[in-house]
Amino acid sequence: MAGIYPFRGYRYNREKVADVGLVFAEPYDKITPELQEKYYRRHPYNIVRFSKGKTTPQDTPADNQYTRARAFLDRCIAENILVRDAREAIYPYEQEYSFGGGPVKTRRGFIALGGLEEFGEGGVMPHERTLAGPKADRLNLMRATAAQTGLIFMLYPDPAGAVMDALSAAALGPPEIEARDDDGVIHRVRVIDDPSVHRTVQALMADKTLFIADGHHRYETALNYRREMRERGVRCSPGNENYDTHIMAFIAMEDPGLTILPTHRLLHHLPAGQAAALPELLKRFFAVERRRGLDEMLAGMAADRAGEHRFGLYLGGEFAVLALKDEAAVTALMRKDASADWKRLDVSVIHTVLEALLGIDRKRLEDEAHVAYDRYADAAVRAVDGGAFQAAVFLNPTRAPEVAKIAGNGERMPQKSTDFYPKLYTGLVVNALNIPAGAR
Repeated sequence: MAGIYPFRGYRYNREKVADVGLVFAEPYDKITPELQEKYYRRHPYNIVRFSKGKTTPQDTPADNQYTRARAFLDRCIAENILVRDAREAIYPYEQEYSFGGGPVKTRRGFIALGGLEEFGEGGVMPHERTLAGPKADRLNLMRATAAQTGLIFMLYPDPAGAVMDALSAAALGPPEIEARDDDGVIHRVRVIDDPSVHRTVQALMADKTLFIADGHHRYETALNYRREMRERGVRCSPGNENYDTHIMAFIAMEDPGLTILPTHRLLHHLPAGQAAALPELLKRFFAVERRRGLDEMLAGMAADRAGEHRFGLYLGGEFAVLALKDEAAVTALMRKDASADWKRLDVSVIHTVLEALLGIDRKRLEDEAHVAYDRYADAAVRAVDGGAFQAAVFLNPTRAPEVAKIAGNGERMPQKSTDFYPKLYTGLVVNALNIPAGAR
């Protein structure tokens, strides 16, 4: 069962911050050092100071990015930069966008607290593997701040669109928040504090299974934090804002505004001879078809994907399309306990090939020892040209039905299998847990 709870969120005070678009940020895991610096310069109260604060060589256990995040949040609340809503609310959230010159779309959902469930209990299904480093970072932040700013992206089934219809009927006024981000995405948030609407949404969501689309690290961190709090015997003050819940964005998997982008693989620190021999090595599994440029390669990858596995390769100034010759030969190398759905995923195919040819097994993937990731194909090409990486492997996007199948099977995709676009912005609504200060 999906536990959905309204809450008293903190929002930026428009009287103090006239242009709220200046204080929001991308999710922490998308923030490069360059983007972090840009956010720091953009506004003194940008949420990046909480979500992805700077580190310094002088950091100590008493003064570091996590303790400074706590001080930043305390200062924002004390100065009424962040103001808590007087009544519990559910927050309809829509994003208007286009990508790559395509049509304008609007993705609709809502922000609320979601009840945390251990995996395997049936109500919340993950689909992707996680990395150890980000979970340790997020747990340190949670310990220091007892607050949540990053949204966990939840998909839920709703073919009739009943949930959003109920919310749309109640959210008739102008948005409380409207801001355009650096990618041109317009974010709009409304506030519904009517308990009768809350009860309607809770009833409609009660029997739905939730699928984590994005935010697996945040979800697993929230579970770990809850275990710590329970082991310590910490009790929260009354209210839904407790360690049994996390701030989430809920979006129907049938929503016409849902877009999934591919996440491309960048190879690094391979032995020099191995990198140079990569085209020949790949011929064991693929027909390697040379292409004259990036656009031609991407078009060749996307051509008639039904029943095919096609990838792209950029190495040493040369582009190629990789067309899988024998799916059974790759499937034979996969885990025997994996489902047929899992074995047919492009990400499963390419990771199996990388392990067979280059020895990049699951442990090395988790440690990011030889593989990095980028959503933008042109950026991946520039990264190789700049010398930081030896090759780029390009993928087609995973489809939403594939995500639901794998999660429904109780399986996990390899990490970075999906990239839901646009990202849910950080800082739109902040959830401060009702944990006594002395128990943090």
